[in-house]
Amino acid sequence: MDEIKARDIIGRDNLLAREIYPRIHKNISFILTGQRGIGKTEILKWAYEHYSGEKLYISCNDTYGEIIKKIANKQGLTISRKTISILEKEIMKSEPISLFIDDIEKMKPKQAVFFTAWNGWNKMFMAGVEPFREEAKKLLWGKQKIKIKVIDKIHRMKLGQHVVEKLGCLTTAETIAQESKGIPGRAWALGKGEVIREDDERVQGEEVNIAPVMLVAVVAIMITRYISLGMGEKDLYILAGVGMGFAYLLRYIIKVITK
Repeated sequence: MDEIKARDIIGRDNLLAREIYPRIHKNISFILTGQRGIGKTEILKWAYEHYSGEKLYISCNDTYGEIIKKIANKQGLTISRKTISILEKEIMKSEPISLFIDDIEKMKPKQAVFFTAWNGWNKMFMAGVEPFREEAKKLLWGKQKIKIKVIDKIHRMKLGQHVVEKLGCLTTAETIAQESKGIPGRAWALGKGEVIREDDERVQGEEVNIAPVMLVAVVAIMITRYISLGMGEKDLYILAGVGMGFAYLLRYIIKVITK
């Protein structure tokens, strides 16, 4: 692995050695998928740097005209005083180039039409967040999807130390390692002091099964109903108070285990 290292990518040695490098070495197209901030772009750039053929790195955030001009420029074509339609025809007749395309979830219809035609005689390596738009799905046929997962816990402290070293931030490596949950993009945001948006998307591999807790709650409700049969008004008030306390305790437990 030492001879193919580049970029500061922490905790991805096995992925790069087993999944990425063999494919770019054998010129086999692939698609990187995974949640936002997981490191798809850095891995795609790593693949681009180690690819030995004619290549171009682009993003679907670029406009259609910008993409056409970048390809034409890479092929050595003259682009001044030429319309996009003329450049389209010229680049299709020029030398093949392998495209490394990022942000394919943002692929626009016109881009999709062009890339589909380009895909017929050129290699394409892509990355994006699923689900992809309908117009982009033809490009996925026959390409291996590689899902990027969170960084293993044993590498997270190294990630935190790397972020602190690069940014010179006041946030400790321990804090970054713990709160990033193995997501590189989150680690860099923590290092920069940015506010981390808490949403319902759980980190893969850290999901919590609360089914046992819910089962206990259901059993407790059934027992309570049985006990309440034949009780007086005062006893029911006491039982209701106990039940309320149990409900708050259950809520606290669920909140703790789902953090």
